[in-house]
Amino acid sequence: MFVFDGKGVDVVFDSVGSTLSGSISVAKVRGSIVFFGMSGGDPQPVDPAALRQGSKQLIGGDLWSFFNSSEQRIKRSTELFNLISQGELKVKKPVIFKLEQGREAHSFLESGFSQGKVLLIP
Repeated sequence: MFVFDGKGVDVVFDSVGSTLSGSISVAKVRGSIVFFGMSGGDPQPVDPAALRQGSKQLIGGDLWSFFNSSEQRIKRSTELFNLISQGELKVKKPVIFKLEQGREAHSFLESGFSQGKVLLIP
């Protein structure tokens, strides 16, 4: 886990789920943990005392409850794609591995240096 200056980080964004306890541990005192996905599976239950001891806050949400109609999702996705097409929002190119490089791709993901999408191509 990454800890900046030994004090922790201001905000941790956790989309994995199963890493939530680690995310809580690297947030600094009065830091925030944003839980927004479970790509790695369900997280372990969180002990509220672990948050209280560091005055940390755990927040989260789900887009399906936030954008709960197709009209809202179409409106927001149109806004997003407009920002991309106008160059106001940059999308990072994916890192691509051949399928037989699966081991290297997995190591790359575990290294902590990956940003954006990592694709395996058959």
